Amino acid sequence: MIDPTSHPSRLLKTVAGFARWSLGLLLAFWLLLTIAWGALHGWIVPRIGEFRPQLEAHAARALGVPVRIGALSARSEGLVPSVELVNVALLDSAGREALRLPRVVVALSPRSLLNFGFEQLYIEKPDLDIRRASDGRITVAGLAMKDSGSDSSSAADWFFSQGEVLIKGGTLRWTDEMRNAPELALTEVDLLVRNGNWSHRMRVDATPPPDWGDRFTLVGLFRAPLLRARDGNWQHWNGQVYADFARVDVSRLRHHADLGVDVAQGRGALRAWADVKSGQIVGGTADLALADVNATLGPGLEPLALPSVAGRLGGRQLKGGFEFSTQGLQFTTDDGLRWPGGNVRLVYTDATAKAPAQGDFRADRLELAALAQIASRLPLGATAHDAVRQYAPKGLVDEIQATWKGPLGALQQYQVRGRIQGLALAGELDNGAAQRLGLRGATVDLDMTQGGGKAMLAIESGALLLPGVFEDPLLPLDRLSAEVRWQLEGERIAVQANEVKFANADAQGEARATWHTSDPAKGPSRSRFPGVLDLSGKLTRADGTRVHRYLPLSVGEDARHYVRDAVVAGTASVVDFKVRGDLHDMPFNDPRQGEFRIAARVKDVTYAFVPPQLHPNDPLRWPALTQLQGELIFERSSMQVRGASGSFAGTSGVRVSRVEASIPDLAHTVVGVNADARGPLSELLGVVNTSPLSRLTGNALAQASGTGQADLQLKLTLPISNIDKSRVQGGVTLAGNDVRITPDTPMLGRARGSVQFSETGFSLVGMQARALGGDVKLEGGMRSLPPGAPATESAIQLRAQGVATAEGLQQAPQLGLLSQLAGRATGSAPYTLALAFRRGVPEVQVTTSLQGLALALPAPLGKTAEATLPLRYDNSLARESLTGTVTAAGTLPPLRDQITLDLGALGSATYHRDVSGAQPRVLRGAIGVGLAGGEAAPMPAEGVAANIQLARLDVDAWEDLLSAPRPAGTAGAA
Repeated sequence: MIDPTSHPSRLLKTVAGFARWSLGLLLAFWLLLTIAWGALHGWIVPRIGEFRPQLEAHAARALGVPVRIGALSARSEGLVPSVELVNVALLDSAGREALRLPRVVVALSPRSLLNFGFEQLYIEKPDLDIRRASDGRITVAGLAMKDSGSDSSSAADWFFSQGEVLIKGGTLRWTDEMRNAPELALTEVDLLVRNGNWSHRMRVDATPPPDWGDRFTLVGLFRAPLLRARDGNWQHWNGQVYADFARVDVSRLRHHADLGVDVAQGRGALRAWADVKSGQIVGGTADLALADVNATLGPGLEPLALPSVAGRLGGRQLKGGFEFSTQGLQFTTDDGLRWPGGNVRLVYTDATAKAPAQGDFRADRLELAALAQIASRLPLGATAHDAVRQYAPKGLVDEIQATWKGPLGALQQYQVRGRIQGLALAGELDNGAAQRLGLRGATVDLDMTQGGGKAMLAIESGALLLPGVFEDPLLPLDRLSAEVRWQLEGERIAVQANEVKFANADAQGEARATWHTSDPAKGPSRSRFPGVLDLSGKLTRADGTRVHRYLPLSVGEDARHYVRDAVVAGTASVVDFKVRGDLHDMPFNDPRQGEFRIAARVKDVTYAFVPPQLHPNDPLRWPALTQLQGELIFERSSMQVRGASGSFAGTSGVRVSRVEASIPDLAHTVVGVNADARGPLSELLGVVNTSPLSRLTGNALAQASGTGQADLQLKLTLPISNIDKSRVQGGVTLAGNDVRITPDTPMLGRARGSVQFSETGFSLVGMQARALGGDVKLEGGMRSLPPGAPATESAIQLRAQGVATAEGLQQAPQLGLLSQLAGRATGSAPYTLALAFRRGVPEVQVTTSLQGLALALPAPLGKTAEATLPLRYDNSLARESLTGTVTAAGTLPPLRDQITLDLGALGSATYHRDVSGAQPRVLRGAIGVGLAGGEAAPMPAEGVAANIQLARLDVDAWEDLLSAPRPAGTAGAA
């Protein structure tokens, strides 16, 4: 058998040929490398000195300036040899020495030789001057650098193509004539630069002047574009720069670098990372721990003084915008306010032809008080500065997220979500009136957009400042909670507040409300504001003395102040309130406009229906109604007290019922008060005598006393703005009471009838009583005297007609001697009595014929019942007490009166008394008995004189009569 011959395939032949070719190239490469290494160590290194001219020429071409090398030596240790250059000099264009390097060591390798460079370049203790001229040109050691606008330079290309550059112990002096800054000298400068094909790593350690701080470190890591390998133009590089200043005076940096702010003072530690793109810093991060910072952050701003600053700041440029952030930033202001370490992130993009400006703001733990403190020193813009200055915000922003589109002054879209604790916004007061809403002590959870939003509001131990609502715009709150929602549709604004719960020292309750702007075309205000409100709620606790504080400004000032002064005490446990309608029409006098109503069930109310503030100098005050229980209603433009009952202040047994008080029109405050009272007559007389009713009755009841129960009806009309024009109407009704007008007048027993009074006086209506043993009818009253009426005229005129019995006279010890003489009398006689009051002193006139009254008296007074003996008793104030002038001390003349008693033709007696004191005192008197017609007893200057002419007088009988014991109570009677 014959075996067939195998033939390799074409692919296998190709692979085998490529392998042989590759192996040949690899062997050739290693052969060349071996030859080069051998040439370097065996031929070049021993003869390095011979290559000095070539090295000078190569260096001159690389650096662009003439280079001279003083001495050149080489060492071959290990695989990489090194070359030491001594006294290397760089010459300027004039051939003068511009820079001398005492010692330079370069390490060579085959690769570096192929690239016409060094593996490592070591420079020891260089002394370098760098200067920027006023025209911006930069010179290094007197050598002018190429224009920075050029694409590259041969020196930079050569420098950044070296494998490694190391500088130790150098000195660098920087002079900036463009900034007119002082020279900056850095010593112990160590520089390490490592260059790869597309990467550059560098580190600088240097020691600044002592007043700058401690030694610092700069580290840079950069990458060049792929197509620009070994390109020395740093303007094309991307990367990052790191700086570490353990202790630095930041204010020194402002002379040599654009910090973006003017730092006048600040010291501490600083670490910073800067992002570089195409040779420009586009962003960065800085860790700060500084003290005593004083910086001006923008032109026209006040300096910002911060005793301490710590935390991280960051920022970067975006396409058409920027990003700024803080992390754990804490600082204290010079006023002691502390920023607690919050985080902030702001991203902003400028508007373009296709898109509006946009922003994204996120923050947490922002202390608004500290922010407001420094806001005027931050570059926020005039609008933000004005807002911060006006509202002076305080509080802690737990978190907030905000995005928006459009300019800040006219946002097109926005969304804000956040939570703020302890929020306080200062309102604006102008002469005590609020002009702008304010609050304090609020916690707000907020979610809002350009179309509306919602907020959960909670206030603890805070307050609201409400413009244009209440007279006192500051509303303290122990607590308040509410869920608020709102909608924005064009110019229409609608707000709903549900589950509003509130409490303070004055009240506690809950409410709900809706509000929306008015239609300018249809609304009564022809404006969107003040808007349409629908508010309803209930109070479970209210202090009646603070009702006035919650009356809206639409209620007239006189009415609000009247309620303030009139409601002295009281509480309410059930209060319903409702407001519905366009607030322009408040308080909705026309029912078609809307509704305004507050209804409260009140108790333990003290109601001074005529407050003392209306008559501060009047000693007579209307008694307040106390312990009132009833209903207080504010409805539209009126106020009413309905169905109330209580008592009068200062009384214990008087009950007041059917109390009705009203102000029909709160814009024109006229108060109407109706009340019925029943109680002991003695207490009702006290009410009369301690109130203006005493003046209305001419003080006629000033000394009156009484027993039994009586009724008082009172009706007042009080124009608050002109209280002197008040009208009074009422009466005291007697139903079988015993009344004594003065202590020295007889008792009126079982009196029935009424005393009707008004602001013009009083009158007796249907008054009947028992007096002096018989029935008596009384009439008359008090009338207003016309202006200019003489003082001799009495305003009070009372008349009585009745019958007196001997027994009744005996039981009237106030009649003195007459009561004693009545012990010898029998029967009865009619009489008439007239009573007047002038200067508070009663004037009495009594006339009777004594017919029907038998007198068993010694002559000449004895008479039978059928006989008549005309009797007239009259006492009146002396003329000088009525017409005398006021004394120098401002007092009226003393009170003097005259008593006259006529007994027909039998005789008469006249006494002059001083009634200024507690007890009348006889000054002088005259008694005449049995005198002829026209004859009278002479009136002595003092004492009492008698002129008696009788044919016969039984002195013993009269002595027995007059010496008999007097009835109790007659001693001292005239």
